[in-house]
Amino acid sequence: MWYLIVGFLALLYLLLSIFIPSLGTIGTYVIGPTLWILLTLLTILCAQKDGLSILKFNRVRRWALGNSPVHAGLLLGGFQIAVLILVGVFVGFGTSPYSFTPISLILNIFFVSTYLLGTEVSRAYLLRKGDHSRRYSTLFFVLTTLFFVVIQITPNQLRMLQSSDTSALFEFTGYILITSIAINLLASYLAYIGGATASISYMGILLVFQWFSPILPNTHWTILSLIGTIIPTIGIFLLQGSNREPTERKKRFHRKKANEQAWAAVAVFSVVMIFFSFGFLGVKPTVVSSGSMSPALEVGDLAIIQKVDTATVKTGDIIQFYKDNATILHRVIRIDINEGRNQYVTKGDANKDPDIAPVPATDILGKSIFTIPKLGWIQIFIKNILRSLGLLPE
Repeated sequence: MWYLIVGFLALLYLLLSIFIPSLGTIGTYVIGPTLWILLTLLTILCAQKDGLSILKFNRVRRWALGNSPVHAGLLLGGFQIAVLILVGVFVGFGTSPYSFTPISLILNIFFVSTYLLGTEVSRAYLLRKGDHSRRYSTLFFVLTTLFFVVIQITPNQLRMLQSSDTSALFEFTGYILITSIAINLLASYLAYIGGATASISYMGILLVFQWFSPILPNTHWTILSLIGTIIPTIGIFLLQGSNREPTERKKRFHRKKANEQAWAAVAVFSVVMIFFSFGFLGVKPTVVSSGSMSPALEVGDLAIIQKVDTATVKTGDIIQFYKDNATILHRVIRIDINEGRNQYVTKGDANKDPDIAPVPATDILGKSIFTIPKLGWIQIFIKNILRSLGLLPE
């Protein structure tokens, strides 16, 4: 019966993407949720017919992360939201795009709850059904997860692939796709070991924060991508180390395994940070070391630089460029054309005069797209200590 659920999900995705939006409020808040409810009921009936428990169960005896899979999902979701709020404290908050009138709240609660039930109940059913095939259980787990990643990508997000702007392609790959894969992997693992209630506990917290928080972190997608990728990855490693068997020998074995997984999580985090630091994710952090761009950029701020097509650079952009074997962050105040090639006249906001020489397009490394205030002081402090010890040149 699993093919009925897959077919229903595929049909539902097409209807929600193409037909239902054209019906306006009735389509979005009545027909759409009704279809999610029908999917939930159909899935439960299929599970009962197949003799499968999909709502709540434990595949492990004891837990190191919380008291149960549901508790673990709540902890991981809460931690992910806490990190987002912490980022918002440093970079600021923006207002939610959703309405908070009483009617809007009721409609959104109905919309989110039916969507959450439909996706997670069907996810748990497909994973349980696939687990019956021991030989292909891992493959079925991966395919199920990717299937839910695909049906959660909206048509507007898919249109980003048609854009000639490389930043849109980076955003789709780094934020929409990779983040969705990480979050859905954790949700699938929770559903696999604890049933639909476990994945609902995790995904529900994320959706509640997204839809019902009046303020949201006003940060760039690269930061959201890092949070949405690293925390679910670490969560999976922690969950894999939660099984505690009663015998001392097995306890030692699983303790060792948990330690290995903890180190693996650290390794994954380190690799992501290395890719981020060297610009392999399309963006690169740069510490502001002078006050020439004050007040836009203060000393100690961390500027996120994105590689861009120089033809898209316009007046007012803050660009990073080479000059005398050093990198400089200044604002473009004018664009001149010399022999058919753009040359960018730059100036520090705190400086009286423009820079002496215009910047050729070949010397531009990227433009500043986002700033994290004061975070760069950590690097400055460490460098000052190393210089005082004679380990770095003055």
